[in-house]
Amino acid sequence: MPELSTLIAFMGAVAILNLTPGPDMMLLISRGLGEGWKASLFTALGFTLAGVVQIPLLALGVASLVQSSPLAFDILRYAGAAYLTWRGVQLIRTAGRSSPTMLVTGPTLPVLALRDGMVSSLTNPKILLFLLAFLPQFVDPARGSVTIQLVVLGVVMKGVALVIAGSVAMATGMVGRALSRWPRFTLWQERITGVVLIGLGVRLLTMDGRARV
Repeated sequence: MPELSTLIAFMGAVAILNLTPGPDMMLLISRGLGEGWKASLFTALGFTLAGVVQIPLLALGVASLVQSSPLAFDILRYAGAAYLTWRGVQLIRTAGRSSPTMLVTGPTLPVLALRDGMVSSLTNPKILLFLLAFLPQFVDPARGSVTIQLVVLGVVMKGVALVIAGSVAMATGMVGRALSRWPRFTLWQERITGVVLIGLGVRLLTMDGRARV
């Protein structure tokens, strides 16, 4: 197991990294403002649940395959780009067809938001490469199994990220609920969320397959 001092330093580094603006944060904010705290929170949960796949892959060394194989990298990013673009187009096409209340409490939206978060995270090879480059810096072979240490650090990382993302989701959701009194604002926020998803898809398509974290 990592030392307590190592875990504290690691959690601090993870917190700083997650507070840095990026595509995931943009998606959370736009979804919270346009669709409410529940949609944004489930998107954040999707980011976290992706760790169920990502952390074991990292611990087993499979992430290195993605890093060394351009084909594996391209398959992941093309699949992710296709899905995110499709979801973005769907959101833009259906913008304004539901009331603000339905958008926040509809029974299917949390499932879709959860899926969006998971797919966005799982199909972005940069996340695996980032984990591969970042986590090992806090591993000490003298402390025992490297695999167990990687799993522990991965779980801690996802936990810290969920706390931060969840806080952002709740905050933007409350702001979005206050602004939902203006239908045109809600309409445009739905469209903006769709544009953000399409932008994430384009970002994956234009990502340099040779890039390394």
